[in-house]
Amino acid sequence: MTVTDRSRARLGWRGLLAAAQREYDAPAPRYDVVIELLDQVVGAAVPVAALRSAKALQALALTQLAYSAEYGPLRTVYLTAARGLTTGPLSAPRASAARNGPPVRRSVCRPR
Repeated sequence: MTVTDRSRARLGWRGLLAAAQREYDAPAPRYDVVIELLDQVVGAAVPVAALRSAKALQALALTQLAYSAEYGPLRTVYLTAARGLTTGPLSAPRASAARNGPPVRRSVCRPR
């Protein structure tokens, strides 16, 4: 299934979600197309239920891309993105955790 930029604008979020689901269920799915279609649904102002189902389908497509990736770091990127869609973004480490780490080695050289 080929969806052009012009036809995407006419589909609306319901049509994009349906097109992505059809592509995912196809005998030879193209997961990159599914992700691209769902990016527009996730970024749009849609009802919560539609957003939830779009994120779930996009996470499934990213997971399938990760399974087929031959390059290890790319597989990690796909799986991290899928996890971010299902559980939310990963948080940065707290500043207090960094302070309790190993001691910082200071230089013993003094400027002249």
